[in-house]
Amino acid sequence: MRTNTRVEFGLYDVTARGDSAPSCTTAKPFCNLGRDLLLESVPSQNKYGTLESEQWLMDGSFSFFPEAPEQYFWGLWSTTQSDKSGVFSDPPVLDITFTQDHSSSGLTLHFYSPTEDWASRIKIQWFSQDGGLISTALFYPDAVDYYCAKKVENYRRIRIHFLETNRPGRYLKLAGIDYGVYLHFSGHEIVGAHVLEECDPLSSEISINTLNVSLYNKEGRFSILNPEGYFDVLQHKQKFTVWEDVKQDARSTGSVSYCMGTFYLSDWSNSGDTLADFSAVDAIGLLDGAPFDGGIYDTTAAELAEAILTGYSYTLDESLAAERVQGYIAAGTRREALQQLAFAIGAVVDCSRGELIRIAPAPSKASGMITYDRKLQDGSKVTLNPLITAVAVTAHRYLPGEATEELYRDTLDPGIYRVTFNAPAVVDSLTVTGAELTESGVNLCTLTVAKAGEVCVTGCKYTDSTVVLRRTAANLPPNAQDNELTVTDATLVGPGRAEAVAVRVLEHYAQRYEQNFSMVAGDEKLADRLIIQSFGGEMVRGVLTKLEFDLTGGFLADAKVIGRRLTSNVAAYAGEIHAGERSLI
Repeated sequence: MRTNTRVEFGLYDVTARGDSAPSCTTAKPFCNLGRDLLLESVPSQNKYGTLESEQWLMDGSFSFFPEAPEQYFWGLWSTTQSDKSGVFSDPPVLDITFTQDHSSSGLTLHFYSPTEDWASRIKIQWFSQDGGLISTALFYPDAVDYYCAKKVENYRRIRIHFLETNRPGRYLKLAGIDYGVYLHFSGHEIVGAHVLEECDPLSSEISINTLNVSLYNKEGRFSILNPEGYFDVLQHKQKFTVWEDVKQDARSTGSVSYCMGTFYLSDWSNSGDTLADFSAVDAIGLLDGAPFDGGIYDTTAAELAEAILTGYSYTLDESLAAERVQGYIAAGTRREALQQLAFAIGAVVDCSRGELIRIAPAPSKASGMITYDRKLQDGSKVTLNPLITAVAVTAHRYLPGEATEELYRDTLDPGIYRVTFNAPAVVDSLTVTGAELTESGVNLCTLTVAKAGEVCVTGCKYTDSTVVLRRTAANLPPNAQDNELTVTDATLVGPGRAEAVAVRVLEHYAQRYEQNFSMVAGDEKLADRLIIQSFGGEMVRGVLTKLEFDLTGGFLADAKVIGRRLTSNVAAYAGEIHAGERSLI
């Protein structure tokens, strides 16, 4: 088997697009620059016929220009055409202003791909906050997507002069702009690449998948000391996409490409003049740094998931969407809030092999089998985890109190303050003296202090009325020692959900066999239920909770499966395996 690792890396100023305000005085009236040039990626574009020079070929591939063009995507189309030499007598100018300083390694311009029209000569100017010219550069694009390599730091304004087109008598057609470049690495450029994927079937924790990759660049572009390098324009949250190409043998004519996930830069360093080490996290890692105000809820799982994951790409299994959720979420991070929701409704959260956050029930049936020929015998181990004899689930019900209490008191200077309460408060009951209440919530409020002095916030608190539901595991051996597990902090688990949670927890911990092994990686994904061929012909049927990949070492993975030992012939489970997998049994 031969493998090749590919890393696609967006070296962008990740905040520039959202902070940009593009304008052009010579844009077609149907262009919406404030919408189209702020998109993360260029949408597909139609091939329209126009009255440009030799543009509309009668081959049936062109569409008539729409009667109401303003409702479609265009980017920037100029009002004037270039002359018969492709030169603009009055060049269109795109002016982009920002409210904050930005730095980038250059600009990537995307032009009109349906007819392969682009600007073939452009001038770009970068300006500082006070209007001073930082840098000017001429570029000669030779493709629809062209990178204008010019590292500029701390600019507040960009002016792009489009001087010529690659064909005569054409409008300028700019479809998009990226503040940086998309880099591609493969083969010897990738010295090492490791991906760690983990999940908790109970969602008592939502794990963060990670990528660690070492890249080689012979020009030293990632060297901290290289003034022309990339290092000082690297930013947190820049996107990595990792692929593994697998060819089964030298005679194979093709290979299978596995997307190993989308990750976001969290840390980087040099380990040599030409080597750079990067650490990145998945979208769950982004949630871990995103605040969430929390609150008191009586809503559906779909509505609460939307509130928690606003601005993130996710899917929620339709079987869970209508689940009624009641309870409380403390102020914290979006990752913590999502964990409370997932635990309450019995969902597994996973972001592996892509950028979508997936919220779904754990599979109940096996979908595949790992046989001896996939496993490496070195390092295989089976552990019998402790027996859980009972579980005690604390159910919560939050009721608004009637007594007014002091929630906050301090002496403050003039300014705007965000105050967090030590217990949930009834929003309508809040009263403030010494400041103006400008924003309020169950867990916090925002105060505007105009004059220095004592500030006091009073209001009613919610009371947490709790009840403990205890369930004992079935079929305990006669000599079992008591080992009770407690669930106390699941604040979205009310009395109506406690029974289901207790059953789910007991069923999970009844799977006591933990099997760790190395294998040749394949299509298996986190939370899959699998049948594992173990020592002495024994079989373990369980859930896949961990995969750690060495991508440059032959597409190998260290796996962990937690489950039960099969007491009957594995053929009895053939009905669980997908039709394409039955030949494995």
